[in-house]
Amino acid sequence: MGGDDLRSDGGAVAPGEASVLDRARALAGRDGAAIVGTIVALIVFPYLLIDGLGMLGDLIGYRIGGYEGLASLVLIYGIVVIGFNLLLGYTGLLSFGHAAFFGTAAYAAAIFSAQVYGSPLLMVLVGTVVATLLAWPIGFMSIRRSGVYFAVLTLTFGQMLYFWALGPGAWLTNGDNGFSGVQVADLFGTLRLEGIVPFVGTWMYVFVAVFMVLAVAVASRILNSPYGLIFKALGENEQRVSFVGLDVFRYKLMAFVISAAFAGVGGSLFVIHESYIHPTTALYWITSGDFVIMTVLGGTGTLVGPVFGAFVFEYISNVISGVSLPVIGAIGSLWRLILGAVFVIVVWWLPEGIYGAIKEGVAWGVDRIERDRGQPAADGGED
Repeated sequence: MGGDDLRSDGGAVAPGEASVLDRARALAGRDGAAIVGTIVALIVFPYLLIDGLGMLGDLIGYRIGGYEGLASLVLIYGIVVIGFNLLLGYTGLLSFGHAAFFGTAAYAAAIFSAQVYGSPLLMVLVGTVVATLLAWPIGFMSIRRSGVYFAVLTLTFGQMLYFWALGPGAWLTNGDNGFSGVQVADLFGTLRLEGIVPFVGTWMYVFVAVFMVLAVAVASRILNSPYGLIFKALGENEQRVSFVGLDVFRYKLMAFVISAAFAGVGGSLFVIHESYIHPTTALYWITSGDFVIMTVLGGTGTLVGPVFGAFVFEYISNVISGVSLPVIGAIGSLWRLILGAVFVIVVWWLPEGIYGAIKEGVAWGVDRIERDRGQPAADGGED
């Protein structure tokens, strides 16, 4: 073949052409590529969400453009579900109690800001540490059971904290009135989080985006490490992992704790973003269910797939819920019905989630380009 590389379809291309595509595929699996891709996506995301969808809405006659705070909210939940996916998508443990860590971190950060100092960085640190410490005893007791029993145990612990925050712990959480005494100081003492940043919105968005990049970097490093390989093995066949002499309980517990730490970061950022926290929005079991829905929508077992699910979830709940249709009228509280329909469609037709469908579409496009470039011209002449 004169040194040419063979394609799977029997065609041949020049070595340079094949190497470019091969390098692109190899790069896509590296930590650096994931981080760079995340940074680029975060830069253009606010514009696409607000201006891009806004222009599309003007064309179709409906206001479907996002708003400034929604971009930050999507990233906050995106951080949570990236960590949750380490537990569900890779280790195979379905938790219905992650609201416990999300809400506890939010309350810890809020109380710290009101009583000590409202530095955003310290609030995130305090909230994450508290959520991580809480995950040890809950995980230690829950992981001793598997399947539906594990899910119910985590749900029970979450509900215990929810009712504690409403009742006996109301002296600390302010109960059903919610905690509104959040005091958020300027970032580094000079930057107001509400301050405007050209093109991307506010410093709040930049602040959250930095944590999103860190979340992707940490998750990518974990998944590409021996630890991550064991997480994947646990999700595939737990018995085989135990047969080779590895401590299954230890690795499952670590996956649980790491996942809770991500939820702690998200909960701390949530209370900074909202400056208010209530047991129903932070600790209730429905919040844990929302994390599951986001993860499955986006695609379990993928690094950033759950973030797409977080976007769809928050977009429907915050934007589509405000749309008024000719016959139906205002959607309002019916947004969960629409979300349910979207969820059913994804589960039926896109079993690998939204991200999986996008990835397959891109792969199909690349393969089509390869085949077209490797085939002779239609008229039989030379290219």
